[in-house]
Amino acid sequence: MKYYMHTGGQQLGPFEESELPSHGLTASTMVWREGMPDWVAASQVPELSHLLPPIQQPPTYQPQPGYGPQSQRPAMPDTYLVWAILATLLCCMPFGIVSIVKASQVSSLYYQGNYAEARAASRAARNWAIASAVSSGAIVLVYVAVFFGAVLIGQL
Repeated sequence: MKYYMHTGGQQLGPFEESELPSHGLTASTMVWREGMPDWVAASQVPELSHLLPPIQQPPTYQPQPGYGPQSQRPAMPDTYLVWAILATLLCCMPFGIVSIVKASQVSSLYYQGNYAEARAASRAARNWAIASAVSSGAIVLVYVAVFFGAVLIGQL
């Protein structure tokens, strides 16, 4: 049976069924033969299906470990980054810096799937921020006590 093809804005043919692939037949190429009411895509003609390349299915998505849906993860622990920064600026700088470092580790550990380590870094950030505030308060109390002691003794 002889087929006509419509490709590149031109009507080509007639061609024998076996000649169609060498003339650029694709699934979307419009074809016609005697007995057909109208032009149709080659994929719609059952007699031509063996000439068309198989339809490839897209690869299925496989999520990477640690990047699954949120419902499989525990809640992300607080980073205490704001408290760490405030402790660094307003209190004891060395303890505050350690708190900032620990606070910055929380998110990356959590998203790597190291949930226990993320919780530990969160607790450490909180504890270092508290230590910074407490040590700063203790230094202020010692300073005030020394100052007022000196005033009371009359050495100032």
